[in-house]
Amino acid sequence: MIPESDIHAAVAEKKAKRESFGDWAYVRLLHDWHGWPRGTLLAGEVVIPGYPKIGRVQTLSGILTQFHAPFWVEEKVDGYNVRIFRVGDEIYAATRGGLVCPFTTDRRADLVDPTIFSAHPDLILCGEVTGPETPYVEGTSPLVPQDIGFFLFDVIRQGGKGFFPVEERRALARSFALPEVPFYGRIDPKDLRELPAIVSRLDAQEREGVVLKEDSLRNFRAKYVTGSAELSDIASMTQRYLDVPPEYFTERVLRLALFLEDMGVTDREEWYRRLGKAFLSALRERIAAARQGRCAGSFCCRFHARENALRLLDDLGQIHGHEGETRLVSLQEEGGSWFLRFEKLYRSTTGFLRNALGGSLRFD
Repeated sequence: MIPESDIHAAVAEKKAKRESFGDWAYVRLLHDWHGWPRGTLLAGEVVIPGYPKIGRVQTLSGILTQFHAPFWVEEKVDGYNVRIFRVGDEIYAATRGGLVCPFTTDRRADLVDPTIFSAHPDLILCGEVTGPETPYVEGTSPLVPQDIGFFLFDVIRQGGKGFFPVEERRALARSFALPEVPFYGRIDPKDLRELPAIVSRLDAQEREGVVLKEDSLRNFRAKYVTGSAELSDIASMTQRYLDVPPEYFTERVLRLALFLEDMGVTDREEWYRRLGKAFLSALRERIAAARQGRCAGSFCCRFHARENALRLLDDLGQIHGHEGETRLVSLQEEGGSWFLRFEKLYRSTTGFLRNALGGSLRFD
């Protein structure tokens, strides 16, 4: 248990913020603090550790210097990171930033079998939510063609700082029929012949990449992303071209170039075409939208409870990457579910294109 005086000091120093979801009050860490990562949730004796950042291996050859022992290979699913856990009689789902997510909490029983928390009330299920009907991510994974799905990739205990070993986590998932990220076996860093074939296959299927988890006490891990994922990110974020930092695009172009070197691609004409399309096709859509008055991203997601849809609209402004205007389009009951449709206005992109289309001068 962390003393309340320490938590009060963290809030006063703006390293933490008090939040609530329904009747449950908690504090979420806005920064790393006293050994706990950003996104940790604190409430009395309850500590839900934040999910740490995972470093990126820039090239496959970098694995030789980073990994000291054989590692497990798991798919990196394109979606948003959540932790599902139980406090008292309620089950919640938190975003990576530490906010209890009204959407994922509303849909928790659709994603995992809640009986696991009857047998293991102190477990935290860490996973990725993906699909075309999430409120956070405009892109999606080929793994989930409609609605949403959950893929478990780690398990920790409340108040703990270490992940379950991969084999133990997989056994737990089998026992409770928990959906897991696709698994590709164990590889020795001294013999990487299998890994390029795995990555190449994922790239051909336009999937995001892999997470490598060292099978050792230090539990080191790193991620490696496919070229197709870099293109998908570029195409998705070009929709809000001037509302994201320029380095978002430059870094992905550089990583794409490194990926093509890694895969030994010699005929790159198709990749050049795809890169140009990722930028220009999305910008064409945005120019057309600006002619109609606004550039915005459209979202649709379903809820069991109407109040959770309204909570989500209230919360979106607090979540990193979702600053700005959110406009409710509709909230309607259809077939026993509540469908929330809303837009996120991309202000800078809208303003620039409106001015350009209106004939304004710009001095470079």
